[in-house]
Amino acid sequence: MTPKSDPLSVLLSLKQELEFDIDDQLIEACYILQQDHQYDKERDLIKKMEALIEEPVTQNQDGAHI
Repeated sequence: MTPKSDPLSVLLSLKQELEFDIDDQLIEACYILQQDHQYDKERDLIKKMEALIEEPVTQNQDGAHI
């Protein structure tokens, strides 16, 4: 797979291009979670995604960067 066709690389490139203040590790963790569960019949991915981003968002409210 070439870097341009790698979805994670595209997401990280867009983040940089659009100057979003989001940690690369959070984007990667969300991407991996979605990739790991994209074919699950149980559709609880949203709850898992919310749990994954809840901590950085809470930290951001305290003045830290996500």
